[in-house]
Amino acid sequence: MRYRPFTAIAKNQRGATVTEFALILAPLCVMIMGTMEVGYQAYVRSVTLGAVETLTRAVTLQNADASVGETELRAQIRRVAPSATVDIVRGSVNRYNSFGSLERLTQDLNNNGILDGPVDTDGNGVKDKSDCWEDVDNNGVRNIVTTGANSIGGADDIVKYTVTVTYDRLLPINRFIGGSSRTGTQASTVVRRQPFEAQTAPTIRCKS
Repeated sequence: MRYRPFTAIAKNQRGATVTEFALILAPLCVMIMGTMEVGYQAYVRSVTLGAVETLTRAVTLQNADASVGETELRAQIRRVAPSATVDIVRGSVNRYNSFGSLERLTQDLNNNGILDGPVDTDGNGVKDKSDCWEDVDNNGVRNIVTTGANSIGGADDIVKYTVTVTYDRLLPINRFIGGSSRTGTQASTVVRRQPFEAQTAPTIRCKS
């Protein structure tokens, strides 16, 4: 067997390309997978936004059926994300500024801005009146309105939809960079229903 001098072996660069490629292979794969994952997430979000817009346009009509529209929304999203869990929260109010606001008092006997219980207003020892408020979300409690009544409301009402989608990643990139195997997106929109009849005022309740 013929032995090659050590200097000749040290200068031999055959196979170096394979070694160099091996060094960059893992980062390259992560970059490619990451790019595909970002693109997929953007696609799912775009489909979700489109589905929400389609749904909200439909519920503005007089004979709108929210359950039918919501079923179609889920179907649209699952065409591109079959594993998706779709959570839909809907609510309605009669005025835009009701969202994020404390329900309005309609009767404040002592003008202190607080919902007080029954008081004796005529001095006969019997508590005969109390403060009242607009129960916008129809839950029997005066509170800050976040969603509104759990419905699409009636004519001229404001409808808010929030859709949260959770789905499996396109590629298992989380095995390389950590995190969950599922990701998600959320879309929210507010629309006013058509004034096809007189608007119904919120229920007035008085503290007992």
